[in-house]
Amino acid sequence: MKKWMLILGGLVALGIGAAAALLVSINPIVEAGVNMYGPDITGTHVHLKKADISVFSGKGSLHEFTLGNPKGYSAPHAVKVAAVSMELDKDSLLEDVIVIKKIDIDSPDIIYEIAGKSNNFDDILKNVKQLSAAEEKAAKAGSSAPAKDEGKAKKVVIDELTIRNAKAAVSLPALKLNLSTPLPDIRLTDIGRDKSGKNSGVSMAEAASRVLKAVSGSLGSASKDAVNKARVSLTVGSEGLGKAAKSVGDKLKGLFGK
Repeated sequence: MKKWMLILGGLVALGIGAAAALLVSINPIVEAGVNMYGPDITGTHVHLKKADISVFSGKGSLHEFTLGNPKGYSAPHAVKVAAVSMELDKDSLLEDVIVIKKIDIDSPDIIYEIAGKSNNFDDILKNVKQLSAAEEKAAKAGSSAPAKDEGKAKKVVIDELTIRNAKAAVSLPALKLNLSTPLPDIRLTDIGRDKSGKNSGVSMAEAASRVLKAVSGSLGSASKDAVNKARVSLTVGSEGLGKAAKSVGDKLKGLFGK
């Protein structure tokens, strides 16, 4: 009897130890995951200073997140946000598919840099899509991720993601021009769920691709409006502002093919 009691006590101790390890390690794991795999997914500098997520409630926040720019762009960052609120399904933390109930990104600092025929967000999206396509091809071929990439191989479901109160700076280094434009709120739902609502999940790269695609599209429309307003302003006032203003106005006119 004493022997069985010792075994039972050992199992309880192991269970408590495992739970304690999870409590201690969840935030460092999130931080390391973002900082380690983020650059692989986006092809840019990615940094998260701190994660503060409770495994009891699943609620928490990410602090001081920065998404950098691809090579060739001069802006200090593409996205910078002080805090991102989120809520996880705590029961999914140890599963293959992590369910994120809600992500709320409030007042992000966004710089949309236009360089020739491209821009920083489209180039980041291109990097993400390349990785997503490579992962999908590997999955179809039946290959598995190496042990060191186990974290990146995790799948995710995002029930709701909102980006609100965003303002973007439209940067045109070639014209030495910076414009400011508000962005309409963005709301995405059911990322990683199939038509039946099943949480089959998608890769981190695919989830990032869907979010970036929505942001890039919104930025493209908003920046076009901002550039056209600036062009009209410069063109109308070109007589008083001189030839330099007219030249900038003419270049802006051709920026979006109009």
